[in-house]
Amino acid sequence: MKESLLRLEKIEKSYGKTKVLGPIDLEIRKGEIIGIKGKNGAGKSTLLKIMAGVLKESVGKVIIDHNLIIGYVPQDIALYPELTGKQNLRFFADLENIPQKSAKRRIDWLLERLMLSDAANKKLSQYSGGMKRRLNLAAALIKTPQLILLDEPTVGADAESAEIILKLIKDLAAAGSAVVLIDHYEEELNSAANRLITIHDGKISE
Repeated sequence: MKESLLRLEKIEKSYGKTKVLGPIDLEIRKGEIIGIKGKNGAGKSTLLKIMAGVLKESVGKVIIDHNLIIGYVPQDIALYPELTGKQNLRFFADLENIPQKSAKRRIDWLLERLMLSDAANKKLSQYSGGMKRRLNLAAALIKTPQLILLDEPTVGADAESAEIILKLIKDLAAAGSAVVLIDHYEEELNSAANRLITIHDGKISE
């Protein structure tokens, strides 16, 4: 059985008296891609934010190795329009205190894999929607995460960009990373995920 990277036990999230999520039990293992589907407002993004440590659960327990490197791609583009593609990635590498030589190698590799090398020195404001989505993923992968959490990573992207993103996701899982993917496009989920779960009214609905 593959190594467990993260386990959720009886996780709930409430705002005041309103419960928006839970109870949820879920285990994520090395090398798997878990696809999460469900209607808007079902609790999918809340679940992902709890896994990422962006939100604190109200009830339950997140069991995770604190040395685990997590890459989180929010639904919104979390980049700087006045910087070039390469400068954006350099900024995130500096945030993670990655040594300069290692950062350069990683940035060049990510730009190449995501077909952005030719646009590396263009400002983000000149990027298409699909190119921004690709760079948004690159920023989350700057530290070589073992767990990758993706909230609608292809939304608004052209077909070519979506294909490039999904190909890299599959390759990273094949190399041993675990991926949790929220996606409204059922065809993409079915193509990428090896385990599918549905969130309905804050709970996993099999």
